[in-house]
Amino acid sequence: MTTAAVLGLIVIVGYAVVAPVASRRLPPSGAARLLIVGNVLSAASGVFILAVLAFTWIGQFPFVAEEGAWSPALLRVDSPVPAWPAAIAGCLVLLALVSVLVTGLRQMRALVEVHRACRGLTAVGDLVVLDDERPDAFSTPQPAGRVIVTSGLLRALDPRQRAVLLAHEKSHLVHHHAWWNLAAGLAAAVNPVLRPAARAAATAVERWADEDAARAVGDRRLVATTLVRVAQLQTRFAHPVPLVAATGGDLEARVRALLAPPPRRRPLVIAATIAVFAVGALPAAAVQHTGEALFEHAERPSAGQHT
Repeated sequence: MTTAAVLGLIVIVGYAVVAPVASRRLPPSGAARLLIVGNVLSAASGVFILAVLAFTWIGQFPFVAEEGAWSPALLRVDSPVPAWPAAIAGCLVLLALVSVLVTGLRQMRALVEVHRACRGLTAVGDLVVLDDERPDAFSTPQPAGRVIVTSGLLRALDPRQRAVLLAHEKSHLVHHHAWWNLAAGLAAAVNPVLRPAARAAATAVERWADEDAARAVGDRRLVATTLVRVAQLQTRFAHPVPLVAATGGDLEARVRALLAPPPRRRPLVIAATIAVFAVGALPAAAVQHTGEALFEHAERPSAGQHT
């Protein structure tokens, strides 16, 4: 069990290191999907492994063993996990649960506030224009998602740049990008090691919308110059919610990608990445199997059975 657990944790760390690099070699839509799924799976796998390790120690407490109908003494003898690493694993699981709960509640509360603020505004289709001089634009999640653009930003852009901006934000809305970013953020809250992968996922999401905008207006350089123009206009706004803004992610990497030819499809790389995800799940499966066997061996004989 301990070997499988260590391997599983090494795989998660390895994924966190390699994922941002690998994402740059994939089309942004594929990179965003794979990264966010990988982040969620890695976070869940890490918590699961730590929880199983912790329970080999928690299960040795008499009141817990009584509920589970196993022998705490036999479990203590058989357990391959010393008490102190198991206790640390339990603390880490508790911290992860508190972190994801606090992050999730903060994000959802802020989302509710944004929807309430926009509820009384007049929308033209999915577009809401705020009468505000600050140059800003972002999208809110579905359902009832909206593209929010300030009048100050619209006045500062020429018609072609406005078309780019609206196409970019429309892509966020259509593809539910805010929820993708929220999932990546929650995974990073569970496991801080995944923060670089979450940032890479946010950049991939923005590049996805950039590519959609480039196809809509038919000019990649125009999209790049619009991004730079919006970034120059914007003051620093901190959106405390899972919104997707036009200048989010790694802006420099996005501009470089737009000045290069359109990304090619790489089905072999995507297939290899999915295969790596499958292999990476094996240590967690081994931990689960060993944990079940450990507790089954420690079960007390039921009434009528011979000891």
